[in-house]
Amino acid sequence: MTEIGPIFIFMIFDYAIIGAGASGSLLASSLLSHEHFSGCSLLIIDRPGEAYKDRTWCFWSDKPHPLDHLVSHRWSMIYAGDAQHPTYQSIAPYTYQLIKGADFHHHFRPLIKADNRVHWVDGEALMLTEDEQHVTIKTDGDSFSAYRVFDSRFDYEQLMQSKRYPVLQQHFVGLFVKTKVPSFNPDQALFMDFSVHQKGNTRFMYVLPTAADQALVEYTLFSHERLSRQAYLNEIESYLANRGITDYEVTQTEEGSIPMSCYPLWQKHSSRIIPIGLGAGWAKPSTGFTFDRTVVRVQRLVRALIKGHSLDSVQQKDRFWFYDLLLLDILDQQNHLGASIFTRLFQRRKPQLILKFLGEKTHFLQELSIMAANKPWPFLKAFFVRLFKGF
Repeated sequence: MTEIGPIFIFMIFDYAIIGAGASGSLLASSLLSHEHFSGCSLLIIDRPGEAYKDRTWCFWSDKPHPLDHLVSHRWSMIYAGDAQHPTYQSIAPYTYQLIKGADFHHHFRPLIKADNRVHWVDGEALMLTEDEQHVTIKTDGDSFSAYRVFDSRFDYEQLMQSKRYPVLQQHFVGLFVKTKVPSFNPDQALFMDFSVHQKGNTRFMYVLPTAADQALVEYTLFSHERLSRQAYLNEIESYLANRGITDYEVTQTEEGSIPMSCYPLWQKHSSRIIPIGLGAGWAKPSTGFTFDRTVVRVQRLVRALIKGHSLDSVQQKDRFWFYDLLLLDILDQQNHLGASIFTRLFQRRKPQLILKFLGEKTHFLQELSIMAANKPWPFLKAFFVRLFKGF
């Protein structure tokens, strides 16, 4: 635990943030930088250690944004499909962008910790107790109080308790490799390579070259159960060998599991305890993309706080939620169909339109065009089954 300065003893903080990952850090930065919160105190409780560095976040953008300076690489061409020899397509005006976890946190953490309105605690929040006035947060070392708590903790058990919504995982292991000879094109991102054996699941390779001799190579599944770590590593080794890449050094690894569910986690908040990040269902249910959605939802949350609006406006069941739900219903029962669904989308529609759709910025006619790219029967069947189950 960090030392508790005398100014913070017996203090009730205006806001507390549990977890200083992407959602917690972006929310803290937004609160501290807005004049509306200039007189507010902020408590941040974050688990100690440096695990936050071992991750990357990717997203696409067609315009400059406030985090441009943290982007370490951009790709102008992508491919998604099942071809052994893929043909890459330009995604202009978009670029696919990567931010390293270490760069993100080396930027935000010093700025947040240096603010005299912030009390940063290296510890784990164990229990939250709410009454009519405030929330008491019991950690592994102390107890604190705040009028409002933003909680980014996530537990799969919350999802598994519901029988209405399917629960899958986007699970992966990635290796950052450095080859002895040039082996990659740093302008081309292999978005989804379904040419690998599917084995009854939705499985693909995700390859992000950052130089001619360097790339992140990630084996990813959309399915119910994780594999042994060695199984992911074996698939990556085999994939590289099939492409003539056998002499390389592994410089870094990353692994994880992102929940894929339309369960409305955000509805569980009270007036004083508000979930954020994965704990609020901010990951895109159908793909696992999280970073850009986190930026958007933090902006909505801060606007709602400033205007005194209901926080229900931050996230709701909308038509994009419904589209995600239908896809997850299909993958829940017929997990092997994922490769053909995504492949047909990218074969039959321009990648710019698909990225716009995945970013939830299309209009209804564009969405009808995207739906028409695939065989209708699995979606019609999922729709009628969903009518019976309820939304």
